[in-house]
Amino acid sequence: MMNFLGKSLVMIHAILSVGGMTWAILLVVQGRDFGWAEPYKAVLKYDGQGNPTEFARYASEYDKSWAVVKNAERVRNRTYAAVEPAIDSLRNTEPFLANNHLHYVSELRRLREASGPIKVARLDKGGLTLDVPELGKPVPEDPALDKITKSYRAYKADLKKLIGDLTRKDPKNLNGPVDLKDLIRTEGEVDAVHDDIRRIVKATKDITFQMTGRNEANEYIQPGLYELGDLEFKAQSQLKDSIDEIKPHWSKAVEQSRLFRYRRNDLEATLEKLKGPPPAKKNDKKI
Repeated sequence: MMNFLGKSLVMIHAILSVGGMTWAILLVVQGRDFGWAEPYKAVLKYDGQGNPTEFARYASEYDKSWAVVKNAERVRNRTYAAVEPAIDSLRNTEPFLANNHLHYVSELRRLREASGPIKVARLDKGGLTLDVPELGKPVPEDPALDKITKSYRAYKADLKKLIGDLTRKDPKNLNGPVDLKDLIRTEGEVDAVHDDIRRIVKATKDITFQMTGRNEANEYIQPGLYELGDLEFKAQSQLKDSIDEIKPHWSKAVEQSRLFRYRRNDLEATLEKLKGPPPAKKNDKKI
């Protein structure tokens, strides 16, 4: 008995729930016009007997959707005339895009990772010359560059061989923070000439010190050859100015000395005459 009563209540609850849901759906559906057999009309005027004479028809949801689709179609037809050339150009270009992209990728791989000798050439007219006009691949210039014959990887290996390299002691810890203690330096060919470089640098510093008289910190220590040269030039200039200033007086003194020497010679000759025997007296008597 109790089982029958419980089942009955469940059935009644289910029937009421379905009915309530149906009623709710009807309320929602009836609020929106999805296009019925008779379009929804609103009466605007009635005659004297109460019969409707004027109506206003309201578009249903179906009519609105149909109008939106037709309007979109007209807009598409108007705008398609402007984009049609671009679409046609894209359709004509699409067959070349894959080959051009693969050519670009292969060229980059060759320039970066090639193991043997390679040829590198500039693009003709900066890449404006194409094997197929406007769609093909750029045409390289002829001949190729003489000084570029290896890939980036090969040149990088040559650089490491020349200047050496730094590697981590622990190869597993490649993404961790870098510490100088964890690095191992591999010497390169340039390390063999470091002693010569140090000797040349020391000799250059000594020559610079002798020439300028200043140390590495640009502190003045002693007169350098440049300064001594300037001082000697100034001294020679002053000496020349002094000589030029003395020359007139010296010429005048030499002239006076020459005149005095002539006068002295005359006086000495007169003195010698005076020191000699007196001349004999003349006899003024007539015979």
